[in-house]
Amino acid sequence: MLEIHLQQLWSDKRLPFHAFHLINGAPIEIYQAGTWNKSGSGPDFQFAKIRFDDLTWFGSIEFHLKSSDWYKHQHHTDLAYDNVILHVVYEYDEPVYVHQRLLPTLELKSYLSGEFEFPAKYRWKTDSKIHCRHRISDFPNQFKQMQQQAIKDRITRKFSLDYKTDQQTFDTYSVISKAFGTKNNSLSFELLTHQIPLHFHFNLSEDEIRTLVHNNIQGWKSRNLQLTKNLYARIVSWTRFIRWFYKQQGLNESVFSWSEGFIHANIKSKMLQNNILINAKTYIDLHVYRLQRKQQSGIFPTMKYLQSLPAESNRINSIWMSVGITSKNALESQANLEIYQQFCTVKKCLNCCVGQQITKS
Repeated sequence: MLEIHLQQLWSDKRLPFHAFHLINGAPIEIYQAGTWNKSGSGPDFQFAKIRFDDLTWFGSIEFHLKSSDWYKHQHHTDLAYDNVILHVVYEYDEPVYVHQRLLPTLELKSYLSGEFEFPAKYRWKTDSKIHCRHRISDFPNQFKQMQQQAIKDRITRKFSLDYKTDQQTFDTYSVISKAFGTKNNSLSFELLTHQIPLHFHFNLSEDEIRTLVHNNIQGWKSRNLQLTKNLYARIVSWTRFIRWFYKQQGLNESVFSWSEGFIHANIKSKMLQNNILINAKTYIDLHVYRLQRKQQSGIFPTMKYLQSLPAESNRINSIWMSVGITSKNALESQANLEIYQQFCTVKKCLNCCVGQQITKS
């Protein structure tokens, strides 16, 4: 067994996440398993979100065969590992401390048995292709049907995640912030909302907020996990946009123009603008729609709005293009993203309309 094997089992979610307990017996919930860091430096998984002892933690996860490897690898002398929130090991043989704080540890040895026994044979390389790529063009109607269901599921799922679990209130501040982070740093920007509560934006100057950002060191998905010049510029735009947005509250939509907000915050990137509209404005508008109409609907107006936005340009969209599927707008690109993430990558082909048709044929 190698350390990278444990990492892939974690990434593939081939572990009993529902049954995990820390070494001290406390149950632990894995909300986000994190992004696998294959750069060769820094913690193994970044941007993870976990919960234990009635607290939610954001940060990195480090893997080892034995817990004592933390010291053998000299992580205790490397500042890049200060934001590790969970130590996942095959065997626990020694407690680990980070600045005199006991590092929460999950031992996998007892879980790799029975149904989840460590596989002697396993496909250790991740296949990022569409499994039905050679036949998907034969079933355009089934794929269209799959898109329609996928976008509805995606809107419903993402919207429900934007509620605070304790108060059941829609967290607009978090939604906008995560959109500013795009895919790579959405969790880091969400973490900023905890470090910099909303009222700070109105009670502190821009310089004071920037100082808070610099003092709250965390792993940014960038070179050496550091806050780069471009990321810092985006944080400045984020602070300005947040102030602008909350000053518009109560204005009519015809006056409340997000384009003006982009100008005010000096957001010139069309890609970032589109990402904010897709991942923030879409769901904020859906929330407002439900409040005004007092009904659990709004899916079709939301779909219509996404149809008016350009499709994203990203790696997954490129994978779909390689099999002849081109997204005309954000509605289709978001649907394809949902299909890829929720069906293709986890090989749920028999739950897909196309896969079902291929099985019948």
